[in-house]
Amino acid sequence: MWSRNALSERLNLKWPILQAPMGSVASPALAAAVSNAGGLGGLGMWGLSAEDAERRIAGFRQLSGGALNVNYPLWPTPVKDADAERPMRQRAQELYAELKVSPSPDPETTAGKVDQRQLDMLLRMKPEVISFHFGLPEDDVIQALKAAGIFITSSATTVAEAKTLEAQGVDAVIAQGLEAGGHRGSFLGTDTSAQPGLFALLPQVVDAVSVPVIAAGGIADGRGIAAAFMLGASAVQMGTAFLRCEEANIPDAWRDRLGSATETATVVTPVLTGRPARVMRNRLVDRLGSDGLKPLPFPTQENIVEPLAALGDPEYMGLYAGQSVALTRPIPAGRLVELLAEEATARLKQW
Repeated sequence: MWSRNALSERLNLKWPILQAPMGSVASPALAAAVSNAGGLGGLGMWGLSAEDAERRIAGFRQLSGGALNVNYPLWPTPVKDADAERPMRQRAQELYAELKVSPSPDPETTAGKVDQRQLDMLLRMKPEVISFHFGLPEDDVIQALKAAGIFITSSATTVAEAKTLEAQGVDAVIAQGLEAGGHRGSFLGTDTSAQPGLFALLPQVVDAVSVPVIAAGGIADGRGIAAAFMLGASAVQMGTAFLRCEEANIPDAWRDRLGSATETATVVTPVLTGRPARVMRNRLVDRLGSDGLKPLPFPTQENIVEPLAALGDPEYMGLYAGQSVALTRPIPAGRLVELLAEEATARLKQW
């Protein structure tokens, strides 16, 4: 059976289908529905305190006894440069005046990391999986988590990154193709224009590392799952496919835009947060990205976007989505997992 392998056995998964953590978009209800259907639900901990992260995990535990993946994006403390930031801030002020919104004060700039309070919380709550984006934390953090029996993964956008992650002790590598929605997981300075698509990257990563490989990027139905497994994947991670599920924490305007999207709807741009991310193109992307304006350091650029998103207009929201957006379906998350498994099984039987 295609679904039984070392990774699915280790995590006690009926189906090696991982729902991408996706920051605040992935609600505890979404993650629980996926895990209850036999997949692996995910929760993002983007910029959350240890207390808030613990509450999200506890919310999942109230809804599911299944396995959970919690994700931490990592970044250094942003360095402010008033002269370099001025053109982008002026562009933002023009938008605020035009749309009659008030700017938000910049919060204190902090790093994204697993500090001692986060580590203590994770060792107490013990999610089955902890994944990272933009590399890995310090080795002592990784060793403490692994000693507690927690499964560690992280994203790689190149073979070199995959090899680095394996050398640093991950239990599995997430091979993230350029098709994927959201932020590129690059951490070795990869030029986005040179990043390979998933089905070029995946077999090369499988050949390069000895740990299981999780395929991510552009997979939205059973055909994509079957193709990934035929190329050597042990699991798939899917984010965009779950965005139209009723449990996803997105505004109706965003969900409606997803339903009318085509295969050319997305672009990779740094103008929403300061790091390259695949999003649906809209007026916000065009206005902030015109004239080659340099974004503020990641994630400070996001502070510019937040007041505009509060308008509720999809033309001024950060609409994260991958290139598979036109294949998404508006069904409950649990049923989606079941349908994906049925489709993958049927397609693989044909071969």
